[in-house]
Amino acid sequence: MTMKKSVLWAQVIVLGLFCSCMNSGKMIHLSGKTMGTTYNVKIFSDQKINTKELNRKVDEILIQVNKSMSTYISDSEISYFNHKHPMGDWMIVSDDFFHVVEHALGVAKATNGIFDPTIGPLVNLWGFGPDGSRKVPEEKDIDKARAQVGYEKIEINSNEKKIRKLSPGLYLDLSASAKGFGVDKLANYLDSLNFANYMVEIGGEVKTRGRKGDGNWSIAIESPHPELIGERIHKVIPLSNLSMATSGDYRNFFEEKGKKYSHEIDFRTGKPIEHTLASASVVDPESCMVADSWATAMMVMGPELAMRTSTDLGMAVYLIYKLDTDKANLKFLTFESPEWKKLFP
Repeated sequence: MTMKKSVLWAQVIVLGLFCSCMNSGKMIHLSGKTMGTTYNVKIFSDQKINTKELNRKVDEILIQVNKSMSTYISDSEISYFNHKHPMGDWMIVSDDFFHVVEHALGVAKATNGIFDPTIGPLVNLWGFGPDGSRKVPEEKDIDKARAQVGYEKIEINSNEKKIRKLSPGLYLDLSASAKGFGVDKLANYLDSLNFANYMVEIGGEVKTRGRKGDGNWSIAIESPHPELIGERIHKVIPLSNLSMATSGDYRNFFEEKGKKYSHEIDFRTGKPIEHTLASASVVDPESCMVADSWATAMMVMGPELAMRTSTDLGMAVYLIYKLDTDKANLKFLTFESPEWKKLFP
């Protein structure tokens, strides 16, 4: 996943940041827009830092991730593969793109397709991608889109970093991994500059290193209650040298005839999820991309399967699920996996 830098290159960047200094102090905060959302980078340091140069490099890294993996950019690497590259022909791809595809296919295999980076035709059909409109499609269209989905319909060559479609209509969608990958990419860059204490966040997916002053970085899980979105924090997690991602059904959705349709699509039905799980948070010791993908997988699974899977695989998972679906008397319960309890006793 990481983009390796030469020692000389890293030294040049370090000199550029710490000479001709633009800012000093304990907390440096960089922010901006990326991947249809926002990013925040906070660095706790007594060193003087050229924030302008650092911000420029952060934006450059995120632009490259977008140019590789955004289905909303017509000339991105993934858009070329989806729309222009012939079925059956190998396509040599960038190291970053291949890494994310390989990871996503691994999660797909581990979940028997519950998580699937080829879910794009269904995502677009329901209007949650760059194509289509948000409305309930006809059953025949759902069946047609489902026939185009399947992680086994894409082949990869790890030695030569190339991929190919094995079925017409195959459409890659890496949105459930790309934000986490972007977080990891920025974190790797900050590591190369020897920053010991930082927090990187893109659209709610977070990676931390070290500490914030006298304590750990505090990361909030928001309440999934529909009347409290953006207004109330459900739980605050103390993170240090950990990544966390949260997936939920309460922000990206549409309503039709009084029924809510989430952006999380279940390939088994070809339709948005219809269970009581409202939020799934996953903590991983190494990779935000791993946490990002598995948070999505847990959301699609639903509460019972997510509980069993997180326990069986030894994953740190926190679930918020509805006791029932009575909107007038909505109540939530929570689940902490054994590994979560070890990390946050």
